[in-house]
Amino acid sequence: MYRGVNQPFPNQVPGIYRTDFNDRAESLKRSGDSEDKRLHLEREMLTQFRSAGATFLNRESQVEIYFAAQHFGMPTRLLDWSTNPLVGLFFACDGQPEKDGVVYAMDARKIIPSSVWRTKTERLYQAVMTMRHPFVEYAVSLSFWSDPKESHNAYVLPVRPDNVPGRIGQQSSCFTLHMHRAPEATNGTLVTILVDAKSKPTIREELHRLNINEFTTYYDLDHLSREIKRCWGLAK
Repeated sequence: MYRGVNQPFPNQVPGIYRTDFNDRAESLKRSGDSEDKRLHLEREMLTQFRSAGATFLNRESQVEIYFAAQHFGMPTRLLDWSTNPLVGLFFACDGQPEKDGVVYAMDARKIIPSSVWRTKTERLYQAVMTMRHPFVEYAVSLSFWSDPKESHNAYVLPVRPDNVPGRIGQQSSCFTLHMHRAPEATNGTLVTILVDAKSKPTIREELHRLNINEFTTYYDLDHLSREIKRCWGLAK
């Protein structure tokens, strides 16, 4: 899995672990620790998203609603990755022209510890999961007001969503899902590749020749217009 960012950040974390979300969560709920407060705010916001957006959503599947929330910019426990290294490179070069970009790459299976949790009926393997995996469904259900199990085992899960037409398919999207109370993940296979700021324009042109650009990555008319303007030297 590959993740590109257009400037270095101290940590690669999903939206609910970022500073603005944490600050709002801390001010909203008085009881519990920071993780309880993050979960509470996440649940409140998802309730609004699900109710107000019901016309546009699959109202039966919590997992599909959750991935839709991520797609449309809601803070979630999902962190964007891709199975296509060129897509990762595109995002590393898209924006912040004065700053170096970064591409992260890893064997996503190794983000799950080798000594995984298991019972007589359930076992967590070192594998990339589908949206319908029981652990994914359980992790997402917690964000929709379900109570944790008595033996709550939390991990960072690599997830490959259903390949549907649109942005997910175009970006070869995959995610890491940071479960409630999951410890900070480690992965010995993770590598960091710096992209020099001065090389960004040249790389963007090379990627365009390979049909990796704003339109083919986002696949909507807004980004088609942006890509045409960029090609003609009119991008701001």
